[in-house]
Amino acid sequence: MNSDVYLFSKDCSSAETAAQEARYLQALSGPGIVPVQDAGAGRLVLERAACSLADVLHERGPLPESEIRAVGAAAASALARVHGTGLVHGDVKPANLLLSHEGELWLADFDAARPADGKPLERHTPGRAPPGSPARATLDVTALALALVELATGSLLDPGTAWRAADLRRLGCSAGLSAELSFMLGDEDSVPAALGVADMFERAGIGPLPEPAVNAQSVDPTPTVEFMPARPRPRPGSAEPESTAAAPPLRWWRRLAASWRPR
Repeated sequence: MNSDVYLFSKDCSSAETAAQEARYLQALSGPGIVPVQDAGAGRLVLERAACSLADVLHERGPLPESEIRAVGAAAASALARVHGTGLVHGDVKPANLLLSHEGELWLADFDAARPADGKPLERHTPGRAPPGSPARATLDVTALALALVELATGSLLDPGTAWRAADLRRLGCSAGLSAELSFMLGDEDSVPAALGVADMFERAGIGPLPEPAVNAQSVDPTPTVEFMPARPRPRPGSAEPESTAAAPPLRWWRRLAASWRPR
């Protein structure tokens, strides 16, 4: 092992969960996945990253569009590898998207991962997926879209409501990025595969990944704003209403005010 590699010890809930996560990480070893060095006695030894994207958002505030696309392409490529092995990550969020010291993006924290068998997730972060969400690849793609919206605007969206491109433009996303993200947030039957998402962002042109946070604090923030419902998904067989009531006043500025730091 390279003596310049810094390691991080992660405590797991049990020796069994540590062993399972280690098996997943070893099977996925390669680009886009946090490297594991050892496991045992309820603990994982992982290569330490520079910071998470939650740290970057906390320190810098919302990221520019070119960086959002770079993150989207890299994270989707990593998810495509996960899905190719028949697994679902189950907890995609900024705190689990890490920036390495070598300038790579790593997908981390596989303790919620499970086979893509359609059964309800046993573990998940509240507010990142509707309760009882089935373990399917589309769940990770939708969660990635929500994470990218959060990185682009500072807003954590309600995963249980429909989000159109117009809603995302209202939050501050550009027309192009809004169209791409709303495509990822479509109904389950229309959600693209992770590899298709990576290609979509790469075709649009991506910039470099974000620079790591200067003072990483290992933040994993809970929502600091209320969920902002858009239009609820129509029930099967029901006609979509022609108009909806006015949306409540936006509260996403509270998240921006809390996380914003001067450049």
